[in-house]
Amino acid sequence: MLHYSWGATSSYVQTTLTLKSDGTFSGAGNGKWRIRDGTLLLSFDGGPAKYGGTIDGSVGSGAMSTFAGLNGTWYLTRQGTTGVVAEAAASRTHDAAGNVL
Repeated sequence: MLHYSWGATSSYVQTTLTLKSDGTFSGAGNGKWRIRDGTLLLSFDGGPAKYGGTIDGSVGSGAMSTFAGLNGTWYLTRQGTTGVVAEAAASRTHDAAGNVL
């Protein structure tokens, strides 16, 4: 489950991503992912946003940017992870890929 927040807010929107073994993902959009030494990079095919952060076990967190002025934060939880408190949903102005809604 990807939780993301564009701008300076602590309210997160959540969406499901499925990371596939071939280095692609699907869900809120399609894209590519890579992990190395605990660092995760996500890149959406259909939008400008790039995500970078760290993964530790079943959770991860980091920052994202469109590199055109839109920045935010994210956290990721593996399905079935317990002990993570969901945040209130943010007012959506952009999707997970950084596209204006």
